[in-house]
Amino acid sequence: MTIKSAVIESFAEYSQFGSLKEFNNHFEMWMTDKKRFFSKGELIGLKRLARFAAKVPRVANAKIGTVLKAIYEEYGEMGISRSTFKRMILNASETGIFYCI
Repeated sequence: MTIKSAVIESFAEYSQFGSLKEFNNHFEMWMTDKKRFFSKGELIGLKRLARFAAKVPRVANAKIGTVLKAIYEEYGEMGISRSTFKRMILNASETGIFYCI
């Protein structure tokens, strides 16, 4: 399946949640259950990515560089590396938190 970058609303069909509140509740439950599988840097990346998935709950189409820039702006010199972010994506996919298309 090939998906082209587009306006985030066009990906709404991939959301399994009816509202942002429902997504946030499930995200907190996932974090309670799966947090131990992630390093500190990976958790920072995962939580920031979840914030990018707010307009359409559970769907984010931001570039890795955009997410890393947002993390760097928030944490300054304590940002995370691109490889840490990619490990987080693989880890989150393997633990069932989300899937990548």
